[in-house]
Amino acid sequence: MKEVDKKKNIRNILMEQDGSALDKYRLLTAGDVSMSRFIFYEFITWLLGARSGALGILLRRKLYKSLFKSYGRNVIIGRNCIFRHPSKISLGDNVVIDDNCVIDARGAEDEGIVISDGAMVNRNCSVQSKGGDIIVGKGVSIGADSQLVSWGGITIGDGAAIAGGCCISAGTYKMNDFETPISERQPFANGPVIIGKNAWLATRATLLDGVQIGDNAVISAGAIVNSNIPEKAVAHGNPAKVVFQGR
Repeated sequence: MKEVDKKKNIRNILMEQDGSALDKYRLLTAGDVSMSRFIFYEFITWLLGARSGALGILLRRKLYKSLFKSYGRNVIIGRNCIFRHPSKISLGDNVVIDDNCVIDARGAEDEGIVISDGAMVNRNCSVQSKGGDIIVGKGVSIGADSQLVSWGGITIGDGAAIAGGCCISAGTYKMNDFETPISERQPFANGPVIIGKNAWLATRATLLDGVQIGDNAVISAGAIVNSNIPEKAVAHGNPAKVVFQGR
């Protein structure tokens, strides 16, 4: 069991007595950076974040580069995308991040959030690290309106496909502490969520804390996965059960 760092918890930051509202906003958005760096982050995202068309894509490609930990070639970033703690975010070559996405690396650790070569994050997705790194492999597709929330880490293998509306909801709260409001309980994770190479999560599949999906496995539409699924298996239902096992 791994507890989430209280210093990275949004509620704890906002409720902290020390520091101004501006300092708290800086910590939540750009991270623990200098004021000049924060002002640059605010200015460049305000100036270019909503700009449409090919010009907007071109300008973001050129001028967003310095915000990130690393930034590959031919990156495409759509309109109205929000990057929190971008100095912990690495984008590979030919990465596409469609309109209205949120990539939040606030809780990331050593590697941060890594979106590898050729990966695509479709519109209206949210990829958030409240704790642990998030590694998106090469050629991965994350469908529109999907939500990925890491408390203990998420790894998605090369070539995996995540369809629209999927949810990776890693982490939980202590359920036997009835005296403390749920919003004030200390969250924890039982382990990272791992999705194998070439696995497929069909529309609106949900993965819960600490599960592992094997290589080439298929999770059917609407399934809720609360235990490990082996490689080359097809699973569906709530909770998801293996209905076919390939060789």
